[in-house]
Amino acid sequence: MLARADLHIHSYVSDGEASPKDIVKYARKLKLNVISITDHNSFLGSVIASRYAEEHDIVVLLGNEVRTVWGDVLIFCEEPITVSENPYLLRDIAKENSCVIIPAHPFDLKRLGVGGKSRIYDLWDGFEVFNARSDPITNLLSYLMLRNKSKTLLSNSDAHTLSEIGCSYNLIYVNDLKKEEVLDALKKGRTLMRPAYKFNALHKMFSWSFKARLYGISEKQLAFKTNLLPVLRGGDSSSGSSSA
Repeated sequence: MLARADLHIHSYVSDGEASPKDIVKYARKLKLNVISITDHNSFLGSVIASRYAEEHDIVVLLGNEVRTVWGDVLIFCEEPITVSENPYLLRDIAKENSCVIIPAHPFDLKRLGVGGKSRIYDLWDGFEVFNARSDPITNLLSYLMLRNKSKTLLSNSDAHTLSEIGCSYNLIYVNDLKKEEVLDALKKGRTLMRPAYKFNALHKMFSWSFKARLYGISEKQLAFKTNLLPVLRGGDSSSGSSSA
């Protein structure tokens, strides 16, 4: 079967606007079959989202956008693991735990892509060559530089608001909708990109980016304290984060 997958989404665990639960609900509304919430240096957003996966008939890969010494790298796993900012150690950890590592927006140096280090091909399982928050020239450069390397190529939304989710996605060939099947397909390149920009989401995207820069970490801490902690204690606190 062909699974529709957006594998680069942020929740309010890091710098996104929406709750993990609202992301799951909205993604399923869009008929996505697989998502990964890849908050910065944390699996927590995807761990919380996975609580609602079965209810909404969607696969949630546990994800993390790791800030390495070279730049940002996406890691996808079945379970949360301890990661490293050293890309070589991260590669070893990924292999030991059957995870997948893919540089995020590799040639978008304004957004901490790994740049030329993406061409150490043995280190990576694939590349995110289209990111809906990167400019067209950067995405084209990523594609031209990395397209012929027999590696998985992904196009993701990098959504920070609900309205951005699924604007760019992938088709993944799987036998069954299970985490291990999706990870295996990513490792073997059984994917097809569906890149696109969603211009009607630009207003929301820039509005949220402005708010995040204006309020900085204080707003993130406020969201964490008021919304996230009740979830971790077993409650349901998605209210207040579904207005995206």
